[in-house]
Amino acid sequence: MTFQEAWKGLCEDERSVGSALVIHENETYTIQPQLFKGPCVSSYIHIQIDGKIEAPKAYGEWKNTKNIDSWLCFKDVEGLFLNGSGTLHPHGEAWWPAVSHSNRPRTISFKACNDIIYNGLTQMNSPRIHISIVACNNATLSNLHLIAPEDSPNTDGIDISMSHNIHVLDSSIQTGDDCIAVNGGRGGSSDINITRVACGPGHGISIGSMGKNGEADIVENVNVRNCSFLGTQNGARIKTWHGGGGLAKNILYEHITLTDTKYPIIIDQHYSNGGDVEGNAVKVSNVTFRHFEGTSASKIAIKLDCDETERCHNIVMEHINITSSSPVKNLTTYCKFADVLASFVNIGINCSSHKNLSYLPLPPPFH
Repeated sequence: MTFQEAWKGLCEDERSVGSALVIHENETYTIQPQLFKGPCVSSYIHIQIDGKIEAPKAYGEWKNTKNIDSWLCFKDVEGLFLNGSGTLHPHGEAWWPAVSHSNRPRTISFKACNDIIYNGLTQMNSPRIHISIVACNNATLSNLHLIAPEDSPNTDGIDISMSHNIHVLDSSIQTGDDCIAVNGGRGGSSDINITRVACGPGHGISIGSMGKNGEADIVENVNVRNCSFLGTQNGARIKTWHGGGGLAKNILYEHITLTDTKYPIIIDQHYSNGGDVEGNAVKVSNVTFRHFEGTSASKIAIKLDCDETERCHNIVMEHINITSSSPVKNLTTYCKFADVLASFVNIGINCSSHKNLSYLPLPPPFH
């Protein structure tokens, strides 16, 4: 039986309620890109993968890549329970040196899906993004292990866009790009909870990028708690393109552990790679960084590079204790056009503008 036949049985047959597609521990399957399309008759679809599913090892052996952007894609499905102790291996290492990132597929995508549970699996060496969540509601991703080399290009762990009520829990992400990126898109993203995620290597847990090509993006109500960053390029990051629109608000990073992180805290409103578009800026407000502890690999531990016109409003920093990874470095901060309220921060924050230079009153540094 093919995977499509098995899916059809689960999705379209009323008698399949309560049954499951199971890949056993000793089983390995090599499969081409698959689209698992709903809506389904059953409101509960169970797939359990304890074995290994892999793609062809040479990217030239993949079929239908012009018509599909993901190796495994679930679309318009409600009530999916995908779990197991197995491995997904699309052999992205064959794609990285040969194909531009925009033409490389994601490993697994959930598009316009509701009530999703994805638990337990290991994913290795995605050609591009490991997991993509697009236009979904009510999804919980937990106990996942996402692994790719530090120098693998654009291998984000989890990308979330146009989605609401998404939970990422108790997972480890070691990739070549953002461990998790929360993006806006049409309808925006909101109510995102990221808890107990170990990130590193990678580029941190990011809001954005937002506002590319002048688009208006919305991301709000994001909580990142009890997460760690080991040897990452960034820790807690918000990144917006110059000239974009929309808003990023009600963002919380709390109880964060840092080890040799290059930029532990960063708001970058000039994230553009040379593609600036004239116009407004994404409005960044109500962002809290609380209870950060650990080490910075760069001299600038806190970087707040906000837009001159919109500024960043109500940036709260509480109980931040970051020291240098190097005993010979004294840490500094970079801050422009941000309204900051700081307490118990062990590095002084001087926030400036081109027209006026003002100093925010801070309590004495502590160590």
